Amino acid sequence: MKERNIEDIVKVSTKGQIVLPKDIRKRLGIIPGKKLAVAVKNKEVILRKIETLSLAEISERVSDVVEREKIDVDKLIDEAVQWARKQK
Repeated sequence: MKERNIEDIVKVSTKGQIVLPKDIRKRLGIIPGKKLAVAVKNKEVILRKIETLSLAEISERVSDVVEREKIDVDKLIDEAVQWARKQK
């Protein structure tokens, strides 16, 4: 198994809670109320900071994919409408 650098050790409370060390929270910009994604890979627990995107940023990312993948949005919308009508 590949060893990773351990930056700190935390203790799990009786409620299953942990406290992220202050220096790690500060370095990653994790403030109260921020959400973290939790995943399990093999026998490791992975915490990942969730970045929130503005509607403009989401729109830009979607537009980039549409252009790069040459997606016909009008066709996609027509197919979605037809599918929805069949579901009734």
